Amino acid sequence: MTMWKRLAARLRDDERGAIAVQFALLLIPIAILTFGLIDLSRASLQKRQLQDALDAATLMAARSSATTNDDLTKIGQAALATEMTGLGVPLTDKSSTFVLGDKNTVSGEVHATIQPIVSHLWSNSDSVVSATSSVMRSIDKLEIVMVLDNTGSMGGTKLANLKLAANNFIDTLKTAAERSSEPDAVKIGIVPFSSTVRLGSAAEVAAYATQDWMDKNGASPIGADIFNSTANRFTLMKNMNVTWAGCVESRPYKVGGVIKDYDITDVEPNPAVPATLIVPYFWPDEPDSPQASSNKNGSFNAANSYLVDKAYSTTNWKIPQGEVSKYNKAPSSGAGPNTGCTMQPLKRLTKNWDDLHTTVNAMTADGETHIPIGAMWGWHVLSANPPFKDGSDCCPTCAVPCSQLKVKKIAVIMTDGENTYNTTTSSNTSAYDGYGYIWQGRLGITSGSTSVRTKAIDDRLAALCANMKRDGITIYTVRVEVSTGSSTLLETCASEKEMFYDVQNASQLNAVFNTIAGSIQNLRITK
Repeated sequence: MTMWKRLAARLRDDERGAIAVQFALLLIPIAILTFGLIDLSRASLQKRQLQDALDAATLMAARSSATTNDDLTKIGQAALATEMTGLGVPLTDKSSTFVLGDKNTVSGEVHATIQPIVSHLWSNSDSVVSATSSVMRSIDKLEIVMVLDNTGSMGGTKLANLKLAANNFIDTLKTAAERSSEPDAVKIGIVPFSSTVRLGSAAEVAAYATQDWMDKNGASPIGADIFNSTANRFTLMKNMNVTWAGCVESRPYKVGGVIKDYDITDVEPNPAVPATLIVPYFWPDEPDSPQASSNKNGSFNAANSYLVDKAYSTTNWKIPQGEVSKYNKAPSSGAGPNTGCTMQPLKRLTKNWDDLHTTVNAMTADGETHIPIGAMWGWHVLSANPPFKDGSDCCPTCAVPCSQLKVKKIAVIMTDGENTYNTTTSSNTSAYDGYGYIWQGRLGITSGSTSVRTKAIDDRLAALCANMKRDGITIYTVRVEVSTGSSTLLETCASEKEMFYDVQNASQLNAVFNTIAGSIQNLRITK
């Protein structure tokens, strides 16, 4: 350009006529060449600007939760339009696409038009500049457990809506897993709960009964206050020709009056510390009611009497209730130590989507609401510790943090009510469940009104949620059709305020679970 300026200056100053004529003849091609150079400069500048805009848009698309090319393109094009608006030069998106390729790479491509100066003198066509960009997504693996209320109040339409929502939740995350190059991108577990939790199928629980994490020798202090001598629950069931159905009881809150919090922590079961072992659910045979004429142990209001008691010269009903020697014959039909163990078995972490759907579709509604027991087994499902050891061995305070393994652990806790531990007309003043009888003090109280009992369970849940979050688990909570009480407990349990959902109508469950699934997908993208 400097050379042409000097030539033009010499020609302008030359007063010879021939030169003037030559200058006039050269002026047009010189002008065309000059403006052509301007067009080239503008095209180069706009290509660089277009590349910057596409890089930003591709990064935005990659950071989104989109897993389909259509969704990626929508996000990418919107971001690209915003970036191009701020360029300050006339540049129009002619065509742009964003696609997810191998190894979680999001690629963007754009063809844009610019209006040149010179070529428009003889043509109305615009020039086209192009750019390409690619961003490799950093994807975290997901380990998710759904802790789902299967209590009696969930029956009917609510349970049907829950099944629909849970199945769609599974399908959404299945799609995300299929779009990933990681072999175990998403694993999901399911814990149906009511007043206890059931560990697995008949074949699974038969294997569990022999494991070191199970109280297979009656060593745990749980139940020692019921039976009049050492009682191995598996032996008692075997003597009655009864098979353990797979339900379990909460580990002790206190041992010998000392707080241990085994019921709300992921302490590894250890045979050397019997209180840490998992205890099989066993509802004791309650004294006969009405009493046989040969018995002298007074009147008793029984909730689950399945063996005929011998005569006792006492009115203390706890004596026949705790008699170990009577468990030597088959229980009466329809009752027994597994009474109350009717919920669908939990499903351990898996990527077998059909098995997950089967678990959801087989859920039934029965029993009281003991959220801490369900949530604690949700933690066990996610844990690298026994009993299952399915989760990644990582946590904020572990030798290996989950961020290093690129793993996120997530619990979705859904319930349609507050914790309940109702008073009954039974002489035990409660049914037997995952916390035993109320008078055993496994919640820190030995009696009290329904509200007092509810508060005791609420306190355990609040402490449990804090422990789970401290262990690096992200918690979503869903409260469905609860018109009484406070939502504070579940709202506080959630990891963030926006991770708590207060659903006023069960028909909204599907939409809420879809929202949570989308949010969880987004957690996979490392920001």
